Amino acid sequence: MITTYVIGCIALIIKPGPDLMCTLATAISDGKARASTLMAGLVLGCWLWIWLLAAGVASFFTSHPTVMTAIQLVGIVYIGYLSFGSFKEAYAGFRQRGENALNPAKARGWRLVGRGVFMAMSNPLTILFFLAFLPNFTQQESTFPPAVQVLFLGTLFCALVPFIYFPIILAADFFRARLLGSAKATACLKLVSALMLAAVALILLTQVKFG
Repeated sequence: MITTYVIGCIALIIKPGPDLMCTLATAISDGKARASTLMAGLVLGCWLWIWLLAAGVASFFTSHPTVMTAIQLVGIVYIGYLSFGSFKEAYAGFRQRGENALNPAKARGWRLVGRGVFMAMSNPLTILFFLAFLPNFTQQESTFPPAVQVLFLGTLFCALVPFIYFPIILAADFFRARLLGSAKATACLKLVSALMLAAVALILLTQVKFG
């Protein structure tokens, strides 16, 4: 049972989604350190959803679709804001001339973690996924109550994420390092990041259910 669960988790983590796309966009734009910090926030946000599910609070969100929609819209607006910021940086880079190294990012580590938590928590599809996936692997004959089993399974899922994301982050950072050296190359990286974030926002927008 646990082997099947781990295989299912890996398949679901590898599947391209908003969290992976945002992490990849950050790696391309700002490097592996900031992408890894964002990933830590995303994992923490998923883990908080797991606690809500184990505590039974998740049922509130599923029974109030208006709240779910509002949360999702807030997340979409925030990702759109990040995309707009990357577009501005790309535009400024294209206007520069000569050699250029990436300027140190303004946001501190704890802010990136907070950004990741917010992005994960503002995606109601995450809690819907856990509601549909985790209960299939709980066992009624277990000595542990369902809430404890859900917490364990969810924590295992979160623990697997870095093993999948980090190689992708390193690959994106390797690609990024080969393109740095000029203002235009840096601007191109920012533009790719902006387009990826914009694509994530548009995809999430198409999944919003109004009314």
